[in-house]
Amino acid sequence: MKKTQDALILQGGGALGAYEVGVIERLMEQPGFEPAVVTGVSIGAINAAALVGAREDPLLTLKAMWEEFTVTSAFPVPEALEPYLSIFGNKAFYQMRSDFTAWPFWTSLYDTSPLRAILEKYIDFERLNKSDTKVAVTAANIRTGKIDVFDNHRQKLTPEHIMASGSLPPGFPMTQVGTEWYWDGGLFDNTPLLPAIERLDVNPDIRKRLFIVKLFPSQGPPPNTMNEVFDRILEMIFAGKLSQDVETAGKINEYVDVIHSIDDLLNSIDNPEAAADIRAQPGYRRLQQYKALQQITCIENQDPEIVTGPFDFSGKRIEQRMKAGYRDAEKALAKMEKEVEMVKV
Repeated sequence: MKKTQDALILQGGGALGAYEVGVIERLMEQPGFEPAVVTGVSIGAINAAALVGAREDPLLTLKAMWEEFTVTSAFPVPEALEPYLSIFGNKAFYQMRSDFTAWPFWTSLYDTSPLRAILEKYIDFERLNKSDTKVAVTAANIRTGKIDVFDNHRQKLTPEHIMASGSLPPGFPMTQVGTEWYWDGGLFDNTPLLPAIERLDVNPDIRKRLFIVKLFPSQGPPPNTMNEVFDRILEMIFAGKLSQDVETAGKINEYVDVIHSIDDLLNSIDNPEAAADIRAQPGYRRLQQYKALQQITCIENQDPEIVTGPFDFSGKRIEQRMKAGYRDAEKALAKMEKEVEMVKV
């Protein structure tokens, strides 16, 4: 049987990240699922680091961490107001700034020092960096205006790398890593698909499966109110680039087929040195990695979310999103298995 290599790609989306926990729970129940690569951005980076570097059981660690992320009130409040409690802070994530005398020089509304404490509490960064699983998180370099990728197999990941990936302005402060300053990687690309592809094995004989967790729906009806306008804008910004990536990958697969045909032709002629030179070219190896997109499973949040959803850390919505993630992953896996069976027939 052909060896299988899995990659898990986790989007950013604030409180919507609870959905990813439900997805991960269902994927971990799937026989043979053991991701060789996990990439994440923003809240997806936090979930990725906790999944691979958990001090205890990964799933229990994720759930315990999200229990701390849940915002509650010390006094009774109407249920309709619960989704907005996080505006005043989240004790495990961020807190309102108190240095009001310096407000003319503020570059953020909140202080994210509570998040660093949570990361250190639940994540063993030594374990994360020694793991065989490749973990990559992305962040936007403020100076260069480009996306930087932090990888546990190329450098030692620290809490700062994870926080940099989730430093969404203007709410959260920029994060310094080395001599550079970073904002949330989701500002430019909310689906770290390419970093996952680049970290898969180039061996074409290994069957590769990509699982993408989509927190924002790609499609939606035209808006009828101003709130719906902002809601749809948010969805299109954070979900749009993924469809372009997949479409581009499909075209590249066609080029890969041509490369393989050339490779077969080279095998049939008496010129092994020429064949070896072509196979060693970086472009050829990169195209082989893109071939991974022959099997890609998107697990998409089917539940409606309003524009304030990413800031809704209420217990009710956190629980609903975890259940929804499990449910949608169940459906996606069933569809994937059915498609595999059809190919065998």
